[in-house]
Parts: sequence; structure tokens; C-alpha cells
Amino acid sequence: MALIEWSSELDVGHKFIDDDHKKLVKMVNDFHDAMQQGRGNDVIGKVLNNLVIYTREHFSREEAEMQRIKYSKYLAHKQEHDKLMAQVGELQGSFSSGKKMLTIQVSSFLKDWLRTHIMQTDKLLAVAIANI
Repeated sequence: MALIEWSSELDVGHKFIDDDHKKLVKMVNDFHDAMQQGRGNDVIGKVLNNLVIYTREHFSREEAEMQRIKYSKYLAHKQEHDKLMAQVGELQGSFSSGKKMLTIQVSSFLKDWLRTHIMQTDKLLAVAIANI
């Protein structure tokens, strides 16, 4: 069962942002599925690496769009991106150093962050883009 179900509630109405978010949701769900099958620790390194790579690409696209439209909340939005990248980097570091990770906590963290960021921060950006 998916951890995050994609629905119109998560749709911000901007194609590249929604497409990116759908891919991020799938990555989080794939991790969650592996965890439920008892394979969470086996795949966490790969998932974190892929998540970091794709999230960095997504944030870069969003930040370029914010700069293009001279988005007034750019700095605060970018700070959220930077904070997540730092948190995921810490998770990667813990994993790389051999520290046992609680996959349920990682899964929950990713779900909560992604839903909150989409619902609160990215929806505001999408409104700003639509009003250009």
C-alpha cells in the first residue's frame, strides 16, 4: 500500500512541478514498499542517493522558475529546499557510516516533508506563476 496517494489535493497546477512531485512521491512510496517487505535497510542507501539526485534537480528547476518570475518568497522557499537537502545529507551520512537507521522514521519524515512542502510552499509558488 502506498504511503502517499497522489490526488488532486497535491496537484499545484503547474506541469513540471506536478510531474516532479509525482516522481518524488513514487520514490518515497518505493522506499516505503521495500521497508514493508523487510527490505528497507537493503535499499535505503540507493533510495537516499536517488532521492538526493532527483530532489536537487527538482529544486534547481523550481528555483530557476522562481528567479525567472522574480518570486517575492524566493529566499524563504530556497531556505526550505536547503534545509531538506541538509537533513537528507545527514541521513545519507548516518547510513554511510554504518549507523542503523529506522526506516519507518525515514519514511515518515519524507512523507511529512513532501506533503507539507507541496501543500504550503509549492502551492503558493504555483499561484505566483499562474499570475504572471
